[in-house]
Amino acid sequence: MRLLRVPSLPGLRPGRLSGPRAGVRPRRATGPETRIGAVLLAAILALPALPARAHQPLPAFADVKAAARPSVAVLLARDGTPLAERRLDPQVRRLEWVGLPALSPVLKEALLAAEDKRFFEHSGVDWQAFAGSLWHNLWNSRKRGASTLSMQLAGLLDPELALGRDGQPRRSLGQKWDQAFAAQALEARWTKDQILEAYLNLAPFRGDLQGVHAAARAFFGKTPGELNRPESLILAVLLRGPNARPEVVGHRACMLAERLGTPAACASAQRLAQNTLDRQQLQPRWDLAPHAAAQLLHQPGERIVSTLDADAQKLVLAALRRSGVSEAAAVVLDNASGDVIAYVGALEPAAADALPVPRTSASLLAPLVYGLALERRVLTAATLLEDALSNHAPTLPDEKLWVSARRALADGLPEPAAAVQRLVAEALPERLRVMELDPARGPAPDLSLLQLAGFYRSLANGGLWQEARLTPGERAAPRRLLRSEANFIVGDMLVLDDAEGVPQPFVQRMASGDGRDMEVAGFAERYTLVLWAAGGRWTASSAGAAWQEILRGLYRGTVPARTVAAPVGVVSSVVVFDPPVEPARREWFIRGTETDKVGMPRPAAHILHPAAGSLVDGMALADDPAFRIRFEASPALPGLSWRLDGERIGRGAHLAWTPVAGLHTLELLAADDRVLDTVTFAVRAPLP
Repeated sequence: MRLLRVPSLPGLRPGRLSGPRAGVRPRRATGPETRIGAVLLAAILALPALPARAHQPLPAFADVKAAARPSVAVLLARDGTPLAERRLDPQVRRLEWVGLPALSPVLKEALLAAEDKRFFEHSGVDWQAFAGSLWHNLWNSRKRGASTLSMQLAGLLDPELALGRDGQPRRSLGQKWDQAFAAQALEARWTKDQILEAYLNLAPFRGDLQGVHAAARAFFGKTPGELNRPESLILAVLLRGPNARPEVVGHRACMLAERLGTPAACASAQRLAQNTLDRQQLQPRWDLAPHAAAQLLHQPGERIVSTLDADAQKLVLAALRRSGVSEAAAVVLDNASGDVIAYVGALEPAAADALPVPRTSASLLAPLVYGLALERRVLTAATLLEDALSNHAPTLPDEKLWVSARRALADGLPEPAAAVQRLVAEALPERLRVMELDPARGPAPDLSLLQLAGFYRSLANGGLWQEARLTPGERAAPRRLLRSEANFIVGDMLVLDDAEGVPQPFVQRMASGDGRDMEVAGFAERYTLVLWAAGGRWTASSAGAAWQEILRGLYRGTVPARTVAAPVGVVSSVVVFDPPVEPARREWFIRGTETDKVGMPRPAAHILHPAAGSLVDGMALADDPAFRIRFEASPALPGLSWRLDGERIGRGAHLAWTPVAGLHTLELLAADDRVLDTVTFAVRAPLP
């Protein structure tokens, strides 16, 4: 809209000031102030028309409301419950637009008394107040304005009308004239309620606070509808001097209280001014899921609906805080949908999010290794594997015993797991890619807690992997990580018995990092739960107890027994071990691999000397050129041979070798050239 000239003022007649509303008659003012103001006003009207400046077209109320974007974004639970708030506009603090009916009545009363007592009588310009302002400003050095709420709102909508131009602290006469004309245009298009509502939502209050919603929250921790009279007095007088000293604000609030006939509110208003104006509440309104909010919220004004469940989020956070550890994080997935229903990145909002951090999780990936071996039929749950006796009782580390694959996986034994991994080494990278892991980073790459939760959810979901999601909507179809037969048997192998010998209704696995932290992963029929804890005196027991407390809380009591039907292609058979290293039992098999008797595997030769990682002293070669180092293997199977640094050097279970200084890799080969054992050792000897 281009304002060119103002030939007349609507509603203004000689000797009388009135607004455009029919039937509304303003109070008649008399006295020298009004008369002289009228004369001055008539003189202004007699001057040539002031050239009005070009301004933006007057916006509609709905457009202004829509453009008033909050400076914060809000994360919502799946049912719409607010979970977290994140400030993303550092220039201003502004909250959601508040409708006029939701504002405290005493606030509206205080505002009109302080800023525009004839708001509902004038048509944008209060000419009576304008005349009084002219009279006052003629005879006093302390100037007084006469801007109505409509004029102030016009200045808020058009910055050219808000402040003095060219660095001047006050508006020029032409600017004041433009503002008055804009206010009348605003009143012609907007209702009074819309003007009042927009003003309260756009007005600056103190510092970077804009709008009554942000001000009520920052000063009093309330919504605008909860404000009492002393609080309303403070906000009303702040509009005239947003950054005034607290004592000045308190004094003005008392003057306003006298004007409203409520002097009893004065003392409370003064205390509020002293105690709250410079001690604003800056914390978010909601901080139940701050780390999830950091993942999802990126634009001011966003309101993102997540997959999180507010009750589950509270449950997990409370359990972790009660666990007694100094650091913790946890994620809960819904097995049916893959939705993240709880996301706790740390115990405190300011701490770093621990859920996306990659961690060493080799032992927690063991179910995938065993499942792949079952799928490729190189292993059954009853297959006997060799393990160091030192994993079970204090003894010499090279003593061995035999355990079934079921027991080895359930107990998390490292040596059998390493042996099984060698059986499936070629097929493992492909399965890691299914989970979007990089096999180039090693056969057991580091996993974040989110990735680990996705893996364990696949075990609970028939071997189908799908990326966990924090927001609802379509996503990629699930991918097959393990065949259903192998996945079923692995899941059954992971279930342990409780103290009474009853299978637990859930699967739980624990792994320690460097001894100061603990990862716990597992699932029940409906939920997958992974957590990490560090810094407690009893970290392992605390983490395990917190895991079970959370799972029981998710089920609101007793965790129901797992009911997983065996898929087609899986059969059961009673197995007897000979020798009886384990009691006979009924075992699951992939059809075609079943057996009723498991015997001791044929012994596999291994290198006795030199020991892996050892330093062999060959300095005697300097005095005795015939000095040799013996390579020794056991048992002495026929067809054994040796390969050193890639070159075959001899046959038999025993071999003498002239030492050469340096680091060496020694391999023991079977008759069919299979590598039976490998050691790396170093030699200290005279240089050749």
